[in-house]
Amino acid sequence: MIKSKRFYIFLVFVGLLTVCCTEEVDLGLENNAGVLDILVVEATITNEFKNHRVNLSRMDTILDTQIDSTFNPFTPVRDIDRDLVKYERNARVSVENAIGTAYNFDEISPGIYESVEPFAAVEGQSYTLNILTADGKTYTSEPMVIEGFLDVDQLYAERMTNNDGEEGIGIFIDNGQGSGSVNNLRFSYDETYKIVAPFWDESDFKLSNYDPCALPVPTYELEIVPRETEQQVCYGNQVSNSIILAENNTVNSTGFNRYMIRFLDQDDFMISHRYSIEVTQMVTGSESFGFYEKLRNFSQSGNVFSQVQPGFIEGNITSANGDRDRVIGFFDVVSVSKERIFFDYMDFFPDRDLPPYVFNCLEQSTNESHVSYCYTGPQGPNPCPQSIIEQVNLGLISYAGPNTEDIGPCPSEYIYVPRICGDCTVLGSNVKPDFWID
Repeated sequence: MIKSKRFYIFLVFVGLLTVCCTEEVDLGLENNAGVLDILVVEATITNEFKNHRVNLSRMDTILDTQIDSTFNPFTPVRDIDRDLVKYERNARVSVENAIGTAYNFDEISPGIYESVEPFAAVEGQSYTLNILTADGKTYTSEPMVIEGFLDVDQLYAERMTNNDGEEGIGIFIDNGQGSGSVNNLRFSYDETYKIVAPFWDESDFKLSNYDPCALPVPTYELEIVPRETEQQVCYGNQVSNSIILAENNTVNSTGFNRYMIRFLDQDDFMISHRYSIEVTQMVTGSESFGFYEKLRNFSQSGNVFSQVQPGFIEGNITSANGDRDRVIGFFDVVSVSKERIFFDYMDFFPDRDLPPYVFNCLEQSTNESHVSYCYTGPQGPNPCPQSIIEQVNLGLISYAGPNTEDIGPCPSEYIYVPRICGDCTVLGSNVKPDFWID
């Protein structure tokens, strides 16, 4: 089972690959006329020369307190990101430095704005974020500068047992000498992992000319054909969804050692084969650190609902009339240092079986066809699962071989598995990342 839990403050940007069941709680803010006008801003530019991004959305009166992400083999996969976020469309976004150079941003997808030209934040130069929304409202940040620089000396993984007695792999970071003010650090990570479909077969179903309403029986052509695309080995990706902060209080900015960024349980599906993590370390200012610390504490508080109110967490962005309670977010300018590592499961657990697959894959079989959808005569109870052609038409199953042992309550000549078990593209991309090292 694919299962994860995420906490949401106001409206946090989400990224899940699978069908999810959400638990929503009404905050009772409908009577506050300004709630739905609150703009949510996520914006950080760095000293990297690249196309930077700004994310814009709107506050909602529904707070998603958790998502239990569970793959349902009977339901086509949908993109839940588009359902949970009220994206702010058609805004004009720019970042301007102290000497008047403006970097304009285009909307590349709903609520996601990317700089037209690549640029890098420069030490000693201040930057200001400007937003003009489609309804004519203006928002501006305070000028922000890079506070300091601190390199990652080493990123490494170790087999360990955590404080809860769970055995797994810890991801640690060591730092060295810094320059400027490097007391406040924020981290994010990007994980990539190899996925191998356990019931992949070189052949798959091909359904054509399907008319489920034809009479007296449905018409169709079902073939077993070679797969045309790579569906055995894929690469999954997941970015950090928690706020990771550290205070570097050592003397003379000498950095710190053995700071744990991530813990992976020994049965975590992501480390089943080959796993990679890239950690980004950001040197931030005290104002930014305080904002994210409040945000993190707020998300972990047991009094989340009683504390939700506009203006509870102040950022550095204001509306044109100076009201901070019409916008939530922080425009940050940081220096970054990145490191990436790779490892295989067998590097740390050579005597253990691989972690279980994310879904309990069982070979099944059932009737190839079904009663016409337009049949109006008498029908008795149907003890059989949904027919093969119906499931193929919905993209729910993968071919697993001939049914030589009469598997299933209503066996046909074919064995199938839920698509997640035979097609890795349900969970990831079949394109190997450019940075990947086998």
